[in-house]
Amino acid sequence: MKTISADFRTMLRSSQALMVADLYTITLLAGTVLRYTDAPQDLTVNGHTYLAAGEANTVPGFQRGPIRLAIGLQVESLEVDVLYDSDTRIQGLTPGAFANAGGFDGARVQVDKFLTPSLTDATRGTVNLFTGVVSDVSAGSGKVNLNVSSDLVYLNAAFPKNYYLPQCNHALFDAGCGLSKAIFAVSGAVDSSTATTITDASLTQASGYFALGYVVITSGVNAGLTRMVRDFGGGVMTLLYPLPAACAAGDTYTAYPGCDKTQATCGSKFANLGRFRGFPRVPTPEVIELGGSAPQSGNNGGAGLGSGGIGRGPGGQKNRFDQL
Repeated sequence: MKTISADFRTMLRSSQALMVADLYTITLLAGTVLRYTDAPQDLTVNGHTYLAAGEANTVPGFQRGPIRLAIGLQVESLEVDVLYDSDTRIQGLTPGAFANAGGFDGARVQVDKFLTPSLTDATRGTVNLFTGVVSDVSAGSGKVNLNVSSDLVYLNAAFPKNYYLPQCNHALFDAGCGLSKAIFAVSGAVDSSTATTITDASLTQASGYFALGYVVITSGVNAGLTRMVRDFGGGVMTLLYPLPAACAAGDTYTAYPGCDKTQATCGSKFANLGRFRGFPRVPTPEVIELGGSAPQSGNNGGAGLGSGGIGRGPGGQKNRFDQL
């Protein structure tokens, strides 16, 4: 059920024509609050100013998909697109670069509907359409897509939190890992490029250093785009997915190393064994190999190992099981 003020209800009943706008309130993890609207002009509602996109300004545009509401414990969701061009900025970065730097990660998004007889009249209140947390972000050229989920998404958290696996339970640079991403960032300029490779002779790191990491293009035709690095060696980063176009010589980038989550990599590459959260000595599952003849415990092939092999009654699978 949506709650509205008495003035808002009276307006809906008495007005024959109304102007409509969406208000977007984005609260970042650091506590910074960003306010935008899809109206043709800035709006001041409830004491807060919501910025509107326009020609020759730096404010991003916003549009959203339909709101899916459900009864019960099903997670509700909403897709919000942040539209931008080369002049658009969020905290000094293009929205694409801001998203790739993790700016929208975990942010809280509130979408309110503003209705009014005139855009200069902001006294009638608003109605909340959706409130949730950003659960997925994808950035492309000219658009950032935010997948916003209701708070029920927190029920999807893995439990128990840690698993007994040989690999580390932490993600590189997360709170559990404790390493600073900024310290390991490597910035440089492109010498030459194809759609799937970036070459910079000044990169002298060991082969494989950037493998499983990623690179953010910070200037040129691909500015704001991020690509995972599949392999690295001899100053050449091979990308997992191609860029829309090759980078030009001199285009800048920032690259981050990758981690295969093994104990050896944690110690030798990152010197971070104190925070390693894997269990490399957990025994692996026994491997069973089907062979040619089964050891026999009887002649009738009942349930168990018999002349007919495994199965119930004669004629089961006649195979040999060896533990490796």
